[in-house]
Amino acid sequence: MIRLALLLLTFVVACAPQPGTLVADQTGLNGSFTAQIPISDHPHHVLMGHVIDTTRDGARVRALVIGARTDGVHRLHMREAWSNGIELPFRSTSRRLDGCTHGHCRDRALGIILLSDAMFAQVRQHGLRARLIGSAEPIDISVPASLFLALPEYREAPAN
Repeated sequence: MIRLALLLLTFVVACAPQPGTLVADQTGLNGSFTAQIPISDHPHHVLMGHVIDTTRDGARVRALVIGARTDGVHRLHMREAWSNGIELPFRSTSRRLDGCTHGHCRDRALGIILLSDAMFAQVRQHGLRARLIGSAEPIDISVPASLFLALPEYREAPAN
């Protein structure tokens, strides 16, 4: 269920220039998302991030969605995310995001960091600094608290 909610909302808002909400009464999936912003200043990899908040059948999922702007040379594959010596609940993916033009796709999802209620409260105050570990050298990300605070409210689906 969590996987389906994240997958649907992740791809619906993959390259969202502005925040918004999604209400799909047919599926019971409701959610909101922030705009996508750069979260890494690595010289060879542009990483983008946006925050999602979804609810389906009473289960709520919040996550930071991390994507990479492909440089045409190689693709990043991340396995883990760490912050202050603590491993974060990171789920890797390599699906293409909505960044295709003229037959060339330049955006790929790297993964998501799931945000518990406690972690969400913390990142809304302090932001999130983390290190992504994968097949290439580690990449540091920095997500300002303002991105988490920018998450729009959405209405809950009516109970059946």
